[in-house]
Amino acid sequence: MSEPTPRQVLYALVAGGFLVVVLVLTVGAAVVGVVPVWWTVTMAILCAMVAIWSSLNWKRTGPVLLLAIGVFLLWAMATLLVADL
Repeated sequence: MSEPTPRQVLYALVAGGFLVVVLVLTVGAAVVGVVPVWWTVTMAILCAMVAIWSSLNWKRTGPVLLLAIGVFLLWAMATLLVADL
């Protein structure tokens, strides 16, 4: 087994950062009352699943980054659709 490259470590941390941001935004939107509870639970489960998969496959930088950024984009677009503004 080869050692991870600095780029793999950096990209894994960036992907993890995206997931943390999505979790913070999800909880923040729920606390403020902008989104319904079911949306918060759905996003929390999705983030947990993505975090587990990403932690098991963190050396595969392309898919891990794409999935993390995709979750962020999904959160942004879907939150606008379900928001109680």
